[in-house]
Amino acid sequence: MAEPARKAPVATAERAAVRKPRVWRRWALLAVALGWLALVLTATFAAPLIAPFGPNEQDAAALLQGPSAEHLLGTDNLGRDLLSRLLLGGRVTMTGVLLATTVAVVLGSLIGVTAGYLSGLVDSLLAAVADILMSIPVVVILVSIAAVTSRNVTVLMLTVGVLGSAGVFRVFRAATLELRQELFVTAARASGLSGFGILRRHILPRLGALVFIQAAVIASLALVTQVGLGFLNIDVAPPAPSWGNMVATASQTIYASVWPLVAPGLAIALTVLAFSLVGDIAQRTRTGHARQVGLGKVRRRASAPEPAKTDDGSRVLVLDGVSVSVPTADGGAVTLIDDVSIDVRPGEIVGLVGESGAGKSVTARTVLGVAAGDARVSGSIRYRGVELLGADERALAKVRGGEIAFVGQDPMVSLSPTIRVGAQLAEAVRTHRGVGRKRAAEIALDLLAQVRIPDPAAVAARYPHEISGGMAQRVVIALALAGEPSVIIADEPTTALDVSVQMQILDLLRSLREERSLAMVFVTHDWGVVADLCDRAVVMYAGQVVETAPVADLFRGSRHPYSAALREADPHLQQPGTRLRTIAGQVPAPGSWPTGCRFAGRCRHAADVCAAAPITLTAHEPGREVRCVRADEIGPGSD
Repeated sequence: MAEPARKAPVATAERAAVRKPRVWRRWALLAVALGWLALVLTATFAAPLIAPFGPNEQDAAALLQGPSAEHLLGTDNLGRDLLSRLLLGGRVTMTGVLLATTVAVVLGSLIGVTAGYLSGLVDSLLAAVADILMSIPVVVILVSIAAVTSRNVTVLMLTVGVLGSAGVFRVFRAATLELRQELFVTAARASGLSGFGILRRHILPRLGALVFIQAAVIASLALVTQVGLGFLNIDVAPPAPSWGNMVATASQTIYASVWPLVAPGLAIALTVLAFSLVGDIAQRTRTGHARQVGLGKVRRRASAPEPAKTDDGSRVLVLDGVSVSVPTADGGAVTLIDDVSIDVRPGEIVGLVGESGAGKSVTARTVLGVAAGDARVSGSIRYRGVELLGADERALAKVRGGEIAFVGQDPMVSLSPTIRVGAQLAEAVRTHRGVGRKRAAEIALDLLAQVRIPDPAAVAARYPHEISGGMAQRVVIALALAGEPSVIIADEPTTALDVSVQMQILDLLRSLREERSLAMVFVTHDWGVVADLCDRAVVMYAGQVVETAPVADLFRGSRHPYSAALREADPHLQQPGTRLRTIAGQVPAPGSWPTGCRFAGRCRHAADVCAAAPITLTAHEPGREVRCVRADEIGPGSD
């Protein structure tokens, strides 16, 4: 039995020994490729200074001569020095390659990022233009332009760059669309950062490696295209050299001597290989160590009033009859949440409780306008009496973070991985408080201290991946406080944390509520959290509110069978050695909800009347509403 235990470490060490040389081999290849490209660029652009002969200087006594002391790479059929022509011709070729690469990468990346970030109509139009560019026959266009411009190399390579930008556009558009859906981008938007600020600080830094990769790919393609133009004799006019027309000239005398083809052929092959290696290694490094990679379309219902302060001030946030749906491929729509009404008072913590799929998170995120990208929202959402549903992006940006802040479930996806903690906090502070950089940095440190981080300066200097999960969640809470909000939307902020850290975070939130009179909407599935932190509970099931009540009343007795079943299945109430209680079945998916009571299929109190028609949410006592036709006969004592 001991033998396998001795072999395992050896096998692990052997695998590590195999991986290490592979990594070093990759970096060695990259160094060689970059070294060759640096040599080519330096030699070609310094050609007028280092070329031993003029490009058209002939030696009649040395036609088609091999390498010699006088002509290091030999001569061509006219006795011209191949080394000099290779250097001076490379200057023409590499200038065209750099021009085409710059145009393709700059144009393609800018338009691709714009299309991916804005999406919608802008994305569709730009994608259509890219499709047209990719369908154009490149050679035909270049030959036509060469005839019109008298073989102007600059115009030809500009055209190559423009046509090549379509491929770059697609890559950057896809990457931006993926990054746009990252939770840390949603968190930045929910914090109230502007679209340009999110693009500049959170999306563009993660596309830097992609620029390098695409530049290498386009450069290799541009080099091949440039050589092809020279071979067809439509770049520079002879006798001026380029790598392409050197190959064309050598092909005419290949039966007499192959040597004039060797020098330009090797230069072209090695340079294309170097560009390809750089791009390939950069791509492998990026995908091995980095992760590649919206706001809902909010529509106010026709009967919604114009923005006006109508509430009496006792409620800071009101959701009234809010429904969210997403379109389907067949032109229909699937409802995610249905006629949800919730109100929150200053300093009150309202818990949204229910199983996964109940609609809690969709409800919470809809408040900030960060539902699914194509979602349609109806009803009314009012903050301090001002209607938010239907407000434009600029108006919502003023509310997000500054008035209503968001704390997500996983802190590591709520923070940008490319920006230090202190810089992210300072950015949010400057956005909402309008202070200078120095003052913003000071406030950022103070916020870290307020959320009980022991060494704020040290944490501020770190990247998110360098801190623990509990500390990262404290940073996210500090980020939410940067705009001095009145309401915090917390979407299961303690789920990813262990029990001890969870209690610390709950204690911190409780203290912040008391110190700042913060109102909170707290999404959770944990009844222990509800009992410990919340004042009122809103129980949701299949996109509907099924019961609302003060927490104390709900714990004394539930009037809805679903609330009672959730309480019975609470792990905190289970006795050691007994079978864990569960609710049979599962939450029906959106689009498959029954006409009557949506919980009837899992309810032990269900009767025929429950399935007959939709059930309305009705008041049963002060502060309590229940969506159940048998609530009175079930009662708190019949759970």
